[in-house]
Amino acid sequence: MSALRWAAALGNADWHLAAPLLAALATAWHTDIATVTTGLAAYSLGQGLALPLWGWFADRYGPGRSLRTGLLVAAAASVGSALCPGPAWWIALRTAAGAGFATVTPSVSLCYESLSPAQARQRAFATLTTVTAASAIASPVLADTVLRCGSWRPAFAVIAVLTAVTVCRIRAATRPLPGPLPGSPPGPSEAARAAQDPPRAGAGGRRAAYCTVLGLGAAEGTVMLGLPALLAPALATAGSRTSTTAVLVTYALGVLTSTFVLRRHARVWGPRRLLATGGSMGVTGALLAAVVPGTAVLMLSAALLGTAWSYLHTTLQTWLPRLLPPPARARAASLFSASAILASSAAVALTSSLLQDGRHATVFAAGGILCAALTCWTLLVARRWG
Repeated sequence: MSALRWAAALGNADWHLAAPLLAALATAWHTDIATVTTGLAAYSLGQGLALPLWGWFADRYGPGRSLRTGLLVAAAASVGSALCPGPAWWIALRTAAGAGFATVTPSVSLCYESLSPAQARQRAFATLTTVTAASAIASPVLADTVLRCGSWRPAFAVIAVLTAVTVCRIRAATRPLPGPLPGSPPGPSEAARAAQDPPRAGAGGRRAAYCTVLGLGAAEGTVMLGLPALLAPALATAGSRTSTTAVLVTYALGVLTSTFVLRRHARVWGPRRLLATGGSMGVTGALLAAVVPGTAVLMLSAALLGTAWSYLHTTLQTWLPRLLPPPARARAASLFSASAILASSAAVALTSSLLQDGRHATVFAAGGILCAALTCWTLLVARRWG
């Protein structure tokens, strides 16, 4: 499992690494910030578009091959990013890196499918979230360190080397599990298996399940990814002297600390209680940012939204793919993540101008209402999960 966590951590680190380097990139290539910032959008676009393809690949050829192939693409793109001569190449290589690291979500989800019961799966996802949150905190540190050394290029070289090393460790981590040993205790009963693996639905039921996965992914992305992404620009447009990096680190710390508590709660709480806890945290964080503006409140909102992400996202990761039969579960995980990424990008693009106009209350109040609606929807879906 450590190799899988490394893969997820590297993908998240690569996601967060470029933002602190934008000013250095613009200076090195004698261009403006807006041009190099396009690489961030290209990364998200590449990841969102590649996710369904990797989901199909993982279902068809297995998570091990999917991970190795995708990480090799990501490592090559990171090498290219370290050697990149200009902004056009930068945008293309960032798109390729996002597409390569997109393999992590469906592949890891499929690997964790072997864990039983569901509480064990959720604790595994919580541990994975802890690792990715730590990598989000470490990324700005790596960026600042290489900039102090005089160049931004070693940052991507480090990602490339670590990704290549991880590829070498993936084979053992994703080797199929052996069957039961002679004399071992019997496995779960047919009734227990049926409770965790509902019978396959017909074509209409499968279409409804795919629509639910896509819809919940888009709703979660709009709220749980979109709102945290808006905290930094909200802080900047409010005229605060606090570094915008501070609010991002606070969000990551909220994710990191809450997952330690979540692992204990996942042992005894059902999915509905976990979803309700995460949803209430998200609603509270969004409404606080809308009603009580200020630096301290935005920091508190960041921590609450980080907690909401831990509870909501890991619960949906654990249960939502099981709306589909086993041969389609990697696709379900990838479609869920793809719709979340694309929806969050659209939400940030549509609401950034409102923040520039000082309409913070409108943006975060709408986010709070959407988070409440998302929570109610997840609770309705979770009735079949127990």
